[in-house]
Amino acid sequence: MTGRLKSVCGYTMAVAAIAIVLVAFIGNDRLAAAFARLTGITVSPRYTGGEVTKTVDHGTYKTLLHRPVFDGLFSDRNSGFIQINWHGEPPWPQTLEESVDCDGDGVIDFVAGLDTGSLKASLSAKNPSVIGVENTYRLNRGFAMRIALQKKP
Repeated sequence: MTGRLKSVCGYTMAVAAIAIVLVAFIGNDRLAAAFARLTGITVSPRYTGGEVTKTVDHGTYKTLLHRPVFDGLFSDRNSGFIQINWHGEPPWPQTLEESVDCDGDGVIDFVAGLDTGSLKASLSAKNPSVIGVENTYRLNRGFAMRIALQKKP
């Protein structure tokens, strides 16, 4: 009788383990999101571009201006970037252009332009902390540009 009881317990544990594995695989995205919310883990702004601080509506598309990102692992870095996203649907204008005040002092720090066909960027820097264009990206519903910044002493 004890052999039969051991077998039943073993099979019950095996079925329970398979059920747990199936739930974990099927609900992987939901579980990951729940664990992230529970622990407060966030994706680094170096990947996301940082929080959006301003949205400019141009009618057929919107410009999303992110905060300047200097975040490092333990402390701020001396070099960083600011990300600009243009969000909308085609047809896009040939050139997108945005004047940006990245330090919030009311003075335009640079004017960024993007050719939507070639992804060629233009930059007119009016502030010495603006270094240049880091990269341009084509997104699912628009474009993004990162402008390299140097922290003011």
